[in-house]
Amino acid sequence: MRFTCFSWNTAKRLKYAYEQVNLIQQTNPDIVALQEVIISSDKKFKRLLASHYPYIASSFDLAPDMSVLTKKRMFGQIIASKFPLQPEDPNKLDIPWKERVLTVNIQLNGNEITMHTTHIPPGSQNGWIKIETLEGIYNRLGATKDQLNILCGDFNAPKEEDPKRGMISFAQRINGKGDLTTKASFRGGDGNRWERGERNIILGLKEHGMQDSFRSLHSYQTQEYSWQFRRKDKILKRRFDHFFASNKFKVLSAKYLQNQKKISDHSPMLVEYKLCS
Repeated sequence: MRFTCFSWNTAKRLKYAYEQVNLIQQTNPDIVALQEVIISSDKKFKRLLASHYPYIASSFDLAPDMSVLTKKRMFGQIIASKFPLQPEDPNKLDIPWKERVLTVNIQLNGNEITMHTTHIPPGSQNGWIKIETLEGIYNRLGATKDQLNILCGDFNAPKEEDPKRGMISFAQRINGKGDLTTKASFRGGDGNRWERGERNIILGLKEHGMQDSFRSLHSYQTQEYSWQFRRKDKILKRRFDHFFASNKFKVLSAKYLQNQKKISDHSPMLVEYKLCS
């Protein structure tokens, strides 16, 4: 069976919710995952998506204490599906901010798919919360590797992807000789642990029987991005948004829908899978 999945960091842009949902409806994926949702946009998204997606889950609906979901913890996630879904208890994940991952079990043509969507806190603002979240996700996927897993979202990693060196984490740098090295200390902690935390998700999920859906079709010679920003006189581009899926899913297509800068600073990602028997 073929099905399509769509993931998008909506950049908390409440005033563009109608335009964002319009793009989703034009694309018409079977499963939608949204990140950087705030409480007010959560209500609007659920209302706007309901006509096309009868099954919707929100991390806000699972939060035991809404009063803590402010400032750095103001962001939640949504998964909307054409197929029946059941949210999982967020406490199954050992991460600092439970609302940053939403997990649902989706019933698809007699198969149960476990889908996780996440918005990893950026390290520049939240320090080691980022790595603790990545570690918790990696460990959870290791413990459930016999399931049909899909993981998507905004990972705020890697720092770069290089045609020669592959992935470069935020704890790494290229020295004067052109060699890729890991900093001994990074953001007040062990640079190797930081590097490993990012690498275990971006590359290491292979150990848990999962693949990077985009890289399964495109080598590092293909440079793509999902977020860009200006630093002084330079435009820097990052591929922060990803899909990872169990190897039983054949990736038929994986692409970023560019030119959405007005309604989000992230490009949505659309992937088509075929579930192999």
